[in-house]
Amino acid sequence: MNSPNLSRAMNTAAVATSRAACSMRLELVDGKAPEWVQLLPAGTFRGRDGRGPWFADIPAILDAFASDQRAGIEPVFDYDHQTMLVQQTGQKAPAAGWVKELQERNEEVWGRVEWTAAAAERIEKKEWRYSSPVFDFHPNGRVVFIVSVGLNNTPNLFLRALNALTHGVTNVDLNELLEPLGLPATADKTAVLEAIKVLKASGTDLQTALNSLRQATGADATATLQTVANSVLTGFVPKAEYERVANALAQQQAGAKDSEIDQVLDAAIQAGKIAPASRGYFRAQCAADMTAFRQFVASAPVIAAAADAQRAANAKGDNGHHGGDNSLIADAKARAAQK
Repeated sequence: MNSPNLSRAMNTAAVATSRAACSMRLELVDGKAPEWVQLLPAGTFRGRDGRGPWFADIPAILDAFASDQRAGIEPVFDYDHQTMLVQQTGQKAPAAGWVKELQERNEEVWGRVEWTAAAAERIEKKEWRYSSPVFDFHPNGRVVFIVSVGLNNTPNLFLRALNALTHGVTNVDLNELLEPLGLPATADKTAVLEAIKVLKASGTDLQTALNSLRQATGADATATLQTVANSVLTGFVPKAEYERVANALAQQQAGAKDSEIDQVLDAAIQAGKIAPASRGYFRAQCAADMTAFRQFVASAPVIAAAADAQRAANAKGDNGHHGGDNSLIADAKARAAQK
């Protein structure tokens, strides 16, 4: 094969990698379509319009190809890069062949192509003269992935058309971005890029919040925001119902506390630690601090027994109808008699 005839190349802005293409002359082998086609040249290369420079990271390219092939994906050989333009044109993009294998040859990247019968015939008739690989590269020019390869006769036309593509997204005029991003008409490219970064960060924050909601509601890791929202709404209790249940619970708790106070006061009265007449006073103390009241009762002397005995004696000597005077009245009468 002759040394590569590089055509005009392009690159497009992207977050991690950009996309470009170059073109190389197809050489027939004994009048037949070649089985092996050079895809990328060795060393550093540029397009004829000066774009680049690029250089092939061959291990990365081979690894990416092998990974895709294990998943059943192989780079397509098409006509005039119709695969890259199909979203714009809506036309069909028939395959001319498939890249079945990649090899490094003297720091060049070569591909083994399985041509369709129609494509092989047209190549042999010299209806198609160039192969034009589309590749992804990093900002430093390192080519890491071969996207597809096109049969092409006018690569410059293709390159001008492909320049409107960034991984399938149509390029737009900078001014068209200003209004959606909320920027003034005087904003420059730097302002647009900063606004996009903020927008991207907002999307990241939203994703983080969604993941937190998924965990909080026990939703699946792939649940949509709508699914999570439905889960939250399903567990929502109306305010009126919440207040009804809360009031009923408060009343139940208050009743249980009143019952406990009555039990503690009854026990204290029966033990003679407080008088029945002071029940109301000690009820307020129990309601304020039950623990303090229990400690008081535990250390208090028995004071009610003597009072009960006195009341019994008084009742016995009331008006002389119950067996005589009580001791206090008898003492008073005795002192009066001595006078």
